Amino acid sequence: MGGERDTVYYGAFGTIAVGAVDVNRAIGTATYSHLTIRRILGFGGNQQAPLTCIPCPLGSTAELIYEPIEPTYDNTPQVRKSLIQNVMLKAEDRLAAELLAKEPETLVIRDGQLRWYDKPNAMLGYVKTMHKNYLPGDCAALLWKLEPGERTPIFCIGKEGDIRRRWSWYLRSGTSDVCPKRLGYHKLQGIVRLELYREAVLLDKAVEIADQSTYLIPQYASHPSRDPRAPQNLTPVGALERELGRRMGDRAVIERRLRSFFASLGVMS
Repeated sequence: MGGERDTVYYGAFGTIAVGAVDVNRAIGTATYSHLTIRRILGFGGNQQAPLTCIPCPLGSTAELIYEPIEPTYDNTPQVRKSLIQNVMLKAEDRLAAELLAKEPETLVIRDGQLRWYDKPNAMLGYVKTMHKNYLPGDCAALLWKLEPGERTPIFCIGKEGDIRRRWSWYLRSGTSDVCPKRLGYHKLQGIVRLELYREAVLLDKAVEIADQSTYLIPQYASHPSRDPRAPQNLTPVGALERELGRRMGDRAVIERRLRSFFASLGVMS
């Protein structure tokens, strides 16, 4: 949070990390690629942030360099989270689009809902959390009946004429030996939703990808002994998150350096 005369501007220092896992099923390998770490600083109230370099104590030459990002007009406490999140989501989409353009025949799975920033493409959105039910009454009852590796029929999300319309389907991930009831999970544990832009993928191709997802997604489902978000969180995604977290640096150490920097300026954090 910063200030100018009688105006208070809300903002945030943040670190974002994006990357990909390249899975080669032919030879059974998975490797990290395009790992990028950025430290950013942004403000609300249309206040431009400065490039900020925070020196490391004890004479080290290492610095924490925070790049300014585009400010927003909103100037409320909530802007601190949205500033960082928006930059991260755009970076994820740019990377996914870049990978898809480079390897158009490769199935690119984006961890999360498809976001609209440029134009529709054939990436597959993978939604782990059910914030909204897109199926009405009787159709929604299918979700409780799905076994691991089974999916619902494909349905369409969006209004007629909207180029952001999506094909979508629900799928139960995981394996039959992991009993939700025995582990104390609810009956919708393992249900994920997948989506494709309708403008970019014809229905026949969408059906082909949906059928492919019924064996691909459960194959890479995480296990509850290793991941509390199992089986929805994919094993390659969990491994990527841990690697990116390691490269971002120790949160407690970075927070101490920020507080020390604020104190040197006579600013309360």
